[in-house]
Amino acid sequence: MNLRQMEVFHAIMTCGTVTAAARALNISQPSVTGVLRHLEDKLRFKLFDRVKGRLLPTSEAQILFAQIEHVFERVEGVRRTIQDLREVRSGTLSIVSIPAVGTTLLPAAIGGFVASHPDVAIRYRMLPRHAVLDAVQNRSTDLGLGFLTSNVPRVAHREIARRDLICIMPRGHPLKRLAQVSAADVAPYALISYTSTQGLAPLINAIFAEARIAARPGLEVDLILNAWALVNAGAGIALVDPFSGIGGSFPQVIARSFVPRTPLALEVIHAEDRPLSRVGEAFLAHIKDFVARSEPLVAPAARDASPRKHLKLAHQR
Repeated sequence: MNLRQMEVFHAIMTCGTVTAAARALNISQPSVTGVLRHLEDKLRFKLFDRVKGRLLPTSEAQILFAQIEHVFERVEGVRRTIQDLREVRSGTLSIVSIPAVGTTLLPAAIGGFVASHPDVAIRYRMLPRHAVLDAVQNRSTDLGLGFLTSNVPRVAHREIARRDLICIMPRGHPLKRLAQVSAADVAPYALISYTSTQGLAPLINAIFAEARIAARPGLEVDLILNAWALVNAGAGIALVDPFSGIGGSFPQVIARSFVPRTPLALEVIHAEDRPLSRVGEAFLAHIKDFVARSEPLVAPAARDASPRKHLKLAHQR
């Protein structure tokens, strides 16, 4: 008994007549009759008794129908799954992220995505930068999120947004008078720095080295989020990426542009030979939109501030 014969038999049983079954299957009545006759010949027992022009199911047909009903329930389940996958209503997604964007930005983005895709199962982990790359390379995750990610073979990079490095400070800090700050402006104040394993460390060290300015020693941290927390507590100022503060978790912190402009790209990485699934592509589009709609961390400049005044202020300190 093949699937087409099951389909015809199922239609006759549920519709009650050959005419109604043919209409439901969108085929001719003779076609339905022909399939039924061939099926009964193959089974070598009758499925229906013909009584006054009507088909009455035999006891064998009733037993067979109970089994075939389970098959059609499974087929319908497959059909619904295909439809859900086509419309990105279901699926699974594994995400890993560096802590800088995994503590604030990513949970907020995931929350919005889950609200519109409630049947998508998401597994989310925060890992150190090197471990994010390893997870993508060994295919233990669908995608990784971060910035300053190393270019390695067989790993594809997809940019989400590009913004400049910023300077963060406690509310009431003298540097808040400036529209933008430079290494010279930062030099008189305790700067929260990063350990050598932090991705921003070589970038910031190169900026001060090129300006031939020595930063004033301050606290040293290994996580950008620790720098945010310390600035929030009034313990110093810091140079940070423009993404880690998205989410408004640090109310006592204000931000200013930093010069020279130093762009950072927030990006998704995935195995080159493992393209993102439809769910992955939908999440990528969602987080791009989420970041684009997020308010910039840099506060509006003071009206009386100008580049010349910035330079003068820096030299007077």
